[in-house]
Amino acid sequence: MREVSPNTVLLVDDDANVRKLFSVYLQKAGFKALHAENGIDAIVRLRDTIPKVIATDVEMPRMSGIEFMSVVRRRFPPIPIVGVSEAIPSEVLAEPKPDVWFCKGALNPSELVVTFKYLARKVPDRIDLPQVVPVPVRTLVGPAGYFNLTCTDCLPLFRATRKPLIRT
Repeated sequence: MREVSPNTVLLVDDDANVRKLFSVYLQKAGFKALHAENGIDAIVRLRDTIPKVIATDVEMPRMSGIEFMSVVRRRFPPIPIVGVSEAIPSEVLAEPKPDVWFCKGALNPSELVVTFKYLARKVPDRIDLPQVVPVPVRTLVGPAGYFNLTCTDCLPLFRATRKPLIRT
């Protein structure tokens, strides 16, 4: 069992101004806001602190919000997710679908705060997380000399450039 950090939220967005804006409203409401620039940065933050609510942008570099939501749903199922986007996607798979959608252009600060308070109340103070079984890193030589690597934290594939072995 892991302890959930009381009144802590994780804000994941590659736009620092959006994170700051959300932080101002949420801190006035009594929340502590943690920041992450993308999905990979957010996964690293989740190793140390389990927030009451996660808000994530959909379009981000390195790992999209949809990919990040998929990881959260598998690894941290009780944590509610707020999806934030310029335009709400018309089709999202059932698994990574957020609990609530917000459109950045039509953001109502009081509605944001009420939603976070409501979602935070639903999360228990201690949660039993599914055990993560370490997966050995698998490498497959891909086209043009790339290796495909599997991440043991979130399980997506990453590409790494193959460097020639130099013998002396």
